[in-house]
Amino acid sequence: MHDISNRATASEDKIRLTGGQALERVLKASGIQNVYGVVGGAFGPFLASISKGNAIKYVGARHEAAGAFMAAAEFYSTGRIAVCLGEQGPGGLNLLSGLGVAHNNNLALLAITTNVPLISAYPHEGKLMDADHKRLFEGLTSWNATINDVSRLPALVRRALRHALTGCPGPVHLDIPMDVLVESDDFGLDELDAPLSHFLPSGRQPAETAAVQRAAEILARAERPLIIGGTGVCHADAQAELMTVISRLGAAATSTMTGVGAVPSSYEGFIGSSGVIGGPVIHRAMHEADVILAVGCKFSSYMWDVDRPAVRGWPEQQLIQIDIDPTRLGNAAPLAVGLLGDARAVLGQLSGALAAISAPLLPNRWTTELTAEFASYSRALEDLPETIDGLIHPAALARRIGTLLGDKGLVVFDGGHTTFWSNALTPAERPRTRFNDACMAQLGFGTPFAIGLKHLHPNETVVNITGDGSFGFTLAELDTARRYGLPVINIIHNNAAWGIIAFGQKLGGFELGGSLDGTDYAAIARGFGCYGEVVTDLDDFDAAFARAIASNVPAVLDVRVGFVPHPQMPAFGRIGLAQPRRNNGGH
Repeated sequence: MHDISNRATASEDKIRLTGGQALERVLKASGIQNVYGVVGGAFGPFLASISKGNAIKYVGARHEAAGAFMAAAEFYSTGRIAVCLGEQGPGGLNLLSGLGVAHNNNLALLAITTNVPLISAYPHEGKLMDADHKRLFEGLTSWNATINDVSRLPALVRRALRHALTGCPGPVHLDIPMDVLVESDDFGLDELDAPLSHFLPSGRQPAETAAVQRAAEILARAERPLIIGGTGVCHADAQAELMTVISRLGAAATSTMTGVGAVPSSYEGFIGSSGVIGGPVIHRAMHEADVILAVGCKFSSYMWDVDRPAVRGWPEQQLIQIDIDPTRLGNAAPLAVGLLGDARAVLGQLSGALAAISAPLLPNRWTTELTAEFASYSRALEDLPETIDGLIHPAALARRIGTLLGDKGLVVFDGGHTTFWSNALTPAERPRTRFNDACMAQLGFGTPFAIGLKHLHPNETVVNITGDGSFGFTLAELDTARRYGLPVINIIHNNAAWGIIAFGQKLGGFELGGSLDGTDYAAIARGFGCYGEVVTDLDDFDAAFARAIASNVPAVLDVRVGFVPHPQMPAFGRIGLAQPRRNNGGH
């Protein structure tokens, strides 16, 4: 018999830590590998604890929003959650635009802010840098809370992470008054060091079997099947399962803007990606399909006609939707079948059900017509001239970038109109290799997002394709890239203007504030200790790109282009412009 009278149980083991030390330890136990932000005094106990260990890496940005973009990039590219920081007041306010991108694009991250001491907070007394962060962050987070007692810190950190990662992913927020971070308490080792897996659901959620069978029967009878791969395919690492279903049906297939790569651009039934900017054939397919399978797709504006989704659903179409979020099912259009579950698990179920019903099919005449139309549209983009008014044509630059990269590397599409050209002309064979901010359209996210990608994937070529207007928002992050040795390549479509805005103003008969003439972004890059080069001739671009890579420092290629409206600009304008209110009979 063993004597256990003097043996302490795990729950009896205690350690005294400050709030900052406990925060670092719980995050480490939860698998957090990276923290992004701007250093601040109130975060001192937490930052000191990070500095004494090697489990968590800290990347110091030049603006808090950039830290949030980097954290969003971590989830987008790896499925792993990261932390971004903002000090009380201005730091917290600066985080908000980054959280908007994460929230609208369903990217999980944990934002942590400090605040004034508890004695002056909630309700606030108007002290220096005073801000009600909890109210400010509510509309841009899946869940948020204030930690007003250091003893609750471990439990609330895990609750925040659970809300970020279960169901539809998204950003969460914790506000920690500065005195809570310096306060000490006796913590149990089990509450500090328990892995996050103990607080999350296990496995992948399948859909109800009878519903899967109904969906398979509908798909097997389809004459004009269309499959839409959304962000949920990427989050679930479900490309293989998606392509098994697509190939079995011989279906036409497209990816959403944030799901680019879910359907490989080399698939014989591929009809483009990103909805309205991917070419007219995508909307034709959504209108004509008799059965549509939408996987992890919330039908953002790029998938709309003027004032409603292009997919009509029941009774005009049989719409089958797979999503992890029950509130998404049937939200865009009426359903034939809604399948609640993880995309990878449900697609596996659906593939098995289809295999039991019918043999694999080849693409039918309708699918062949769609792919032929897409090929014609792509050729038209390829045939556009190399110059316009003595400047490089934006399509020619996008073509050249796409040729150089092929399906390799990680590419961020920043800028409004700039993204349209590269969307169609940059191959995408795999999920999580091409990155858009489709649902917030935050100009300037590209540079910090690309920096985050390079930090996570140091052996990949990381390229940020952006416009001159967009690049200006976050160009100070070149300093971050240089300090951390992250050689991101920024390629600027420099048309010396807020291009699409200036174009619209000209059509409206006026010009105001649209010019950005006279800035040398290559010189700015060199001032930060980066590589910078101006390119005015397309024939010089390949060599300039090679020099940028060989420099092994962050690089800016300032490419002088003309402004040319993209062929899909009129269609995009119809979903973006304010529409007249319907006539309600004078009431």
